[in-house]
Amino acid sequence: MTLDECVMMAMMSNKQIRATDHLVNQYKHTQKSVYANFFPNISLNATDTYSTLQTSTLMDIATPIGNFIGQQIQNTFPFVVNDALRRQISQRVTQATQPLNPEIEYKAKNMLTASITLEQPIYTGGKISTANRMGLLGVKIATHAQELAREKIVVEVYEAYQLLVKAKEMTEVAHKYDSLLTEIDHQVKSAVKHGMASHNDEMKVAVKKSDAELKIRQAENGIRLARMNLCQLIGKPLDSMIDPVIQHNEDFVGLVDKDASVTNRTEYHMLELTSQMAYEKVRMEKSAYMPQLGLLFNAGMIDGMQLQDNKLFRSNFNVAVGAVLKVPLFHANETKHKVAAAKEAFHQELLRQEELTDKMNLDLQQQANDVDEAQLELQLRKRNLEQCEENLHLSRSAYSVGMETLSDLLTAQVLWQEAYAQLVESRYMAKVKMMKWRKAAGRIQQ
Repeated sequence: MTLDECVMMAMMSNKQIRATDHLVNQYKHTQKSVYANFFPNISLNATDTYSTLQTSTLMDIATPIGNFIGQQIQNTFPFVVNDALRRQISQRVTQATQPLNPEIEYKAKNMLTASITLEQPIYTGGKISTANRMGLLGVKIATHAQELAREKIVVEVYEAYQLLVKAKEMTEVAHKYDSLLTEIDHQVKSAVKHGMASHNDEMKVAVKKSDAELKIRQAENGIRLARMNLCQLIGKPLDSMIDPVIQHNEDFVGLVDKDASVTNRTEYHMLELTSQMAYEKVRMEKSAYMPQLGLLFNAGMIDGMQLQDNKLFRSNFNVAVGAVLKVPLFHANETKHKVAAAKEAFHQELLRQEELTDKMNLDLQQQANDVDEAQLELQLRKRNLEQCEENLHLSRSAYSVGMETLSDLLTAQVLWQEAYAQLVESRYMAKVKMMKWRKAAGRIQQ
């Protein structure tokens, strides 16, 4: 599998990536819910009730008649009828007409009410527009969080992939070292057989041969662990047999741009958006200072209730239109202090952005230095391997003609094996450090 294939599989299977997808969708729906406040809010209410309530009551018409007649007599004969006499006349007329008080019966039975209400905000002091901008900023922050999670996965898969490449190369080094020792072992055994070498020489080779077998076993275990680590990251079974495509690009100098800036980093963009969010919170608190104006429209109907066996309401329909104005006047400077607190939080966020930006610049420079040192180390390791290969060639030639001892030849082989292993390790570290620089420079996808 290629590195790109592994990255693609990790993107598809990683649960953190899938969680950030849901996070982005959550913020998108939240922003849309805020945006809906620009539009009218229409609601329908309907009630249908049935009640067995049935009762009656006497309507008092005698008292108004008595009062009316008493007042009329006093008005007609003002010099004869005073207030005390007028009250007596009213009482007697009321008593005489009490049998005329009618009995009123009413029944609740079925009653239906329905209404439709429309509410439209006209001016809210910028509260809705500010909330909408905050919602859009939230979507952008969530999107950057998603991108940050993707970058993290790319770096982890890259390091795991290169670790597997390193493990396979270490296995090749161990096998080559073992092959050299096997060849020398045959030569020494032949020499012992013909009396040209001692058993001590044979034992020296056997010891080195055992060491080579141990290195092979360690390298094979390293491959197994590196492969399981990569399988875990890309969502495949841990026992999957994955072989990496080994490609060496050891020229890192031209890839490190000294003019690179942290402004391309996802974290930097998130800091900017967070500061903007803090500024919008200041605007949100200021909106509480402003008056709020809205329109209200209501249309409804009522049907039901009986009075004297006649329906009292027969689908009565009514319409109401109004305006609602709310002007904040005084609340012990609550809003003023909220605005001041929001401003302080905004300034804190600006300082935090400056501090983290400085740290990111420092990290970028550190990663660039690491790449430069890794490049130099890689060149030195290559040169060292070439020298060790030449030394091994000369030692083998000298040993074959009896000009060098077996111990010197074995030492040359150990130096060659160590130089080869160091080159593999340096190549792995150089690639990892290059990837870390790309992350620090915001160039993961390049």
